[in-house]
Amino acid sequence: MIRRLVLSGFVLVGAVAFSPNVLAQSVDVIFEGNVGEQCSFATPVPGILVYSGGGTGNPPPNVITSDAPGGISGTVDVSCNTDSANLQISDARFVSFTPADPQFDPPSGTLPPGSDADLDVLATVPGAETDYNGKADGSNSSSGSPMAIFPPPFNTGAPLQQTVEVDLSVDQAGTLEAGIYQYAVTLTIVP
Repeated sequence: MIRRLVLSGFVLVGAVAFSPNVLAQSVDVIFEGNVGEQCSFATPVPGILVYSGGGTGNPPPNVITSDAPGGISGTVDVSCNTDSANLQISDARFVSFTPADPQFDPPSGTLPPGSDADLDVLATVPGAETDYNGKADGSNSSSGSPMAIFPPPFNTGAPLQQTVEVDLSVDQAGTLEAGIYQYAVTLTIVP
């Protein structure tokens, strides 16, 4: 009996010692990161200009602006992969005029209403701002210094996203015709 027990023990140990290895399995876990451009803009939200009355000057200009009651600032979200990004207003210009009166027929050779206005633009983020001044046709323009999109003190634990608020004021000498005035402001990420 003891012999059988010892013999069975050797058979069991031998089976374990000489059995083929259990097949090892492995798998690769893949990681992928997409580091895009320094910054990117989301789809902008258009602003709304409202009539704010006459200004000062001779003749007094008429003003439509996003700063008056009822006006709305334009906004755009910016996402960056660096906290040292800067933004500048590189252009502001007249786009179109749609008269309220379908019978509106300006004299031949005259400029479209609002296309020769003076434009003042201000872009802001909390803690920083930049400006732009010029004519609606792009002449006589000057841009302010680039502003930091993420001005100090910067919270390094925060996501690198910021909403830029843009305000526009249009000063038109003489009478503003009734209708829809459209302008565009170009923001540019600068190193």
